[in-house]
Formats: sequence, structure tokens, C-alpha cells
Amino acid sequence: MPYLLFPQEAQFFRNVRKALSQLYQSARYGNLQPPVVVVFGDDEFLVQRVIQRLTDLLLPAEERQTSMTILEGKDATEAEFVQALLEPTFGFQLTRRRVVVVKSLAFLKEQGKRKRESLAWYQLLQRIPKGTYVLFALTEPPTSSQLNSLNEVALLVPLSKLRAQDLPEFVQMLAEQAAIHIDKVAVQELIERVGNDARQLATEIEKLALYIGVDGRVTVDIVRELVPSLAMDVFALMNAVVDGDAPKAVRTLEGLLHRRESPMLILYLLARQFRFLLQARLLLDSKLISPALLHARADAFRQQLERVPEEIKSRLPDDTRFNLLKQSPAVIRNFLLQARNFPREQIVESLRLILETDINLKTGVDQGQQLALLILNLCRLRKGAGQVTA
Repeated sequence: MPYLLFPQEAQFFRNVRKALSQLYQSARYGNLQPPVVVVFGDDEFLVQRVIQRLTDLLLPAEERQTSMTILEGKDATEAEFVQALLEPTFGFQLTRRRVVVVKSLAFLKEQGKRKRESLAWYQLLQRIPKGTYVLFALTEPPTSSQLNSLNEVALLVPLSKLRAQDLPEFVQMLAEQAAIHIDKVAVQELIERVGNDARQLATEIEKLALYIGVDGRVTVDIVRELVPSLAMDVFALMNAVVDGDAPKAVRTLEGLLHRRESPMLILYLLARQFRFLLQARLLLDSKLISPALLHARADAFRQQLERVPEEIKSRLPDDTRFNLLKQSPAVIRNFLLQARNFPREQIVESLRLILETDINLKTGVDQGQQLALLILNLCRLRKGAGQVTA
């Protein structure tokens, strides 16, 4: 059987979206051919999302309790799989279809040197009972041997992790599936608030859909009202630390912890902010950005950033998430303005305190208290140090 799209094509979400739309149409009208679909990739949420979407289209909600079997872990043996396939497609009343979802390839690993033709599951997949559909959800990469076995009886659907440039189209797809409309500006605001987290983006779209109702329109103001932003709140936390405003910084931290944000993620984002600050200090110390340019027009500021020599660029991280020059000009300008009054030694000491807290958080000590202590120490450090000017 063919791939729905080749792995190279699956790297681009636009290709995936188009191919999935056709697959969903087939499922909606019961024309899924072959009736065996293998969805695999390294993003568990995306794999499960496609499987859930196919299940929703194949089976009405009221039939899933009697017409659906899910096999995972120790239950996904060859014997259990064969039994699930042989169950009749009816419960207390006649049903049109039956779905078997398999979340493990354990029984494929057990096949050893047996020929495929002698395997019960292989024989059954070649003659699936009419109205029965088998969906494999694989988050561990199948081996080439396993793919070869499945390729003869199934449609293979490879998925790749979303790239940053794919996020707007992914959000639009989620909105369409939720039967709502979302403005382009609102899409960008949502992405800025949530980041590259497919699961969280889907959760927020579901919340927005419940709020505005079917066929409603999501505006940027609605996103700002309903979608919390951990990144933006940590940015506010950082601003309070930069000002040495301990009461405000602690209140901001308490707000984050109250809504159950992960202490480790808060610390991660805070560390990222201080790394950006250190890189901004490097740019200022290299005399590449003049004080006057920090308040120049956006186009002039952008042109100066493009003139940063390769010698300096090579000293910055390769990972775009941690490279200040890979951020938007507005973000770069903000960190440069903050770094003007931050001595390099103070930034390095702040990073040392963050590293020490990271170690403490992993020892089981109260994480909220550890973060609060860090914030107080950072504010105290800020208050007690002298200031510098670029």
C-alpha cells in the first residue's frame, strides 16, 4: 500500500494538511481504503490527534463504547489483536462500523523470523471484515522491517514536528475543525502567547470555540482576554527583577504559581531571558550598537543589526531559541535597553543563582519557595550593584 505522503513531504505542514483533509473526507463517508491506517511520528500529540479525528469521523459518539477497542502496552499482543478483529460489529444494537486502535507494535517485535504469511495478524489485516477499521498510533519510530510489513496491508501516514513557520496554518486548521473563524492578527497573538506547543494550541482553540460558539469569530482582543501567556508573564517578572522591585516580582511569581504553571518552565524561561541579557551586553561592549541607535527608527535599527560582524555572531548560540539576534527587532531592542544598566558580572552572577536554583528544584525541595528565594536574591543583587551605561 502507498504512503499517504512521503516522509520528505511530511516535513512541510501544508502538504500534511492537504493530505489529511483528503483522508478525513474518506473516513467521513466510510470510504477509507485500505481500512488499515498507520499514523507515526515523534510528536505524540499530533499522532493522537489524527487518530482521534479519524475515530470521530468513523464512529458516532454513541457507538464508541460498544464498537471501539483500544489496545496498548501489554494488551497489544498478537492474541489480543486477533481477538479484537474477530469481535462482531454489533453491541446491544446493530452498528455500521467497528474501530480497533492499536498503540503499540509489541506483537510485531515478537514475530522473530516467522514468515509474514504464517502470522495471524498479518493474514487478518489482508481480509479485514467489512465495516471494521484498524488505526495504529505509533509514537516510537517503526523499524524499516516493521514498515515493510505494514506497508503491504496499510496506508502509512508519517508526521513531523511542527516548524515555527507552520504554526499559523496549524492554528487555522484547528479553528476550521472547531467550526470557528480566527483573524490573522489573533492567530499571531495566540502563537506568541502559547509558543510552539501543538497540544496547548489545540487546548486554547477548544476554549475559544466554547466561548464564542459555532461559526463565531476570534479577534485579537478575545485572545488577549482568554489566553494566558507564560512567556509574557515571565517577561513581566524579568522587568520587575531588572527594576529591583521585589514586591512586584514576587506578586507576579505568585500569580504564575497560583494558576499552576510549571516551576521548571518558569525557571527555564527566566534563564533564557538572562542569557539574552548577557548577549545584549556583549553587543554593547563591542560598541556595535550606539546609545542613540537604541531609540532610532525601526528600519535604521534593523539595518544596524544586519551589520553585526560574523565574528560576533559566531559567539552566540546556534539554537535560534537562545540566540538574541534570531529574535524580533523589538525584543532585541528591549534587551539592549535593559542591558545598558546591567554590569556583565551581575548578569553572570544571576545566571549562577539560576543554575543553583535549577539544581535545588530537582532535589524535591519546595519548588515554589525555591523560586521565590531566587527572585528575592536577584532583586537584592540588582539593588546592591552599581549601574553601567553603554
